[in-house]
Amino acid sequence: MVLQSIPWVTCSVKRTLTTASVLLAVVLVAFSALLVGLGLGSHATTRNLIRDALPPGLAGAFLGQEQDFPLEQEVLDKLDDTFYRPVDEASLEDDAVRGLLQGLGDDYTNYLSPEEYTNFQERAGGSYSGVGMTVEMKGAFITVVSTFKGSPAAGGGVKPGDIILAVNGEDTKGLSLDEVVTRIKGKEGTQVTLKVYHVPPGSVGPEESPRDGAHLPEGGTLQELTLTRKTITIPVVESEIVKAGSHNVAHIRLITFSEKSGERLRRAVETALAVDKADAIVFDLRNNGGGLLEEAVDVASIFIPGGVIVTTEGLHSPKQVYEARGNAVPPVPVYVLVNGFSASASEIVAGALKDTKRATIVGEKTFGKGLVQTILSLSNGGALKVTTAVYRTPSGADINKKGIEPDVLAPDDPATTAVDETLDKALALIAAGK
Repeated sequence: MVLQSIPWVTCSVKRTLTTASVLLAVVLVAFSALLVGLGLGSHATTRNLIRDALPPGLAGAFLGQEQDFPLEQEVLDKLDDTFYRPVDEASLEDDAVRGLLQGLGDDYTNYLSPEEYTNFQERAGGSYSGVGMTVEMKGAFITVVSTFKGSPAAGGGVKPGDIILAVNGEDTKGLSLDEVVTRIKGKEGTQVTLKVYHVPPGSVGPEESPRDGAHLPEGGTLQELTLTRKTITIPVVESEIVKAGSHNVAHIRLITFSEKSGERLRRAVETALAVDKADAIVFDLRNNGGGLLEEAVDVASIFIPGGVIVTTEGLHSPKQVYEARGNAVPPVPVYVLVNGFSASASEIVAGALKDTKRATIVGEKTFGKGLVQTILSLSNGGALKVTTAVYRTPSGADINKKGIEPDVLAPDDPATTAVDETLDKALALIAAGK
């Protein structure tokens, strides 16, 4: 017989078939066990029985669980077995992530839930439903940076520097910036109640300080405001022509660094120069809390013909140099207005224009946020907003928590609402040819 004449082949074939059958069986059993384990593992009692019966590594694989945070899982298991009401593990997971990030001591590195991430994307896109103000974390407090003209916040008397202490009765202490923003936003026509601390005149809010050791500025007043939310279209550019002696001056205010802000500002500047025959520009960045880094580079490139705009670098972010894009407008005199709420992207632009001596900076010291955040999407639809780098001005200055000092100190007095001392100072400089 053929098979008898070559027995080694026969034995090899039988062993191969047997091995394949065993492997297939093992795979099927393992897959079935995994499915059963995932089902059983959703209950604390069965999870504990399985974990006690199997070696740690095999138990983790069987239950479909990672072993990177065994203490966290142990706590969840004990809560499942002992807590007096059902445990919402998804909510606890969010809180655990927030607590983990809080340990970094960086107010700008935050977890965004799926809802918060959606809200963040809406704000970057230029419209949302809310009360029409921008806020920033300053020390321990959620501080108002600006309010939009005609918005519920502006109509309710909220001003830059005011501090949001509570939203709908919930204390903002311990909440991230994005958590507070999500609570303030909501469906158009609905109401939100804010507990607002109005800082005393002339104050720019709380000083930078550790989150647990900050105190409200003395002399302010407390107010509870109920505002009706509406659809807010974030304004980007406001422009007017004013006189400074014999000069036509374009006073152009940039309100936010959202998508295409650079394009809109360029159109406003080019129109002012070509159509309105402006021979000087007052570029107003007061109360501009910043926005997108790329837009900041685009904005600075309107005035700076070439060279470095900003440099970023972090532990895991290689040094990156952003240079002017080219096609700058004609070199007319430029005066940049800043105050204590000119932050982030505003400081990138002001720092670049100052260091390259392309503009004169007028006003007050800026906010001092020299950090770059990167958005990292997560599998649950949320995201991490992570501080990935520090940015430096063209001269190499790190302005984080320091701000940018103006070339000409000229604060606007909030008590003289009919007079803009900062703008008037810039116009006086233009009239005098300085």
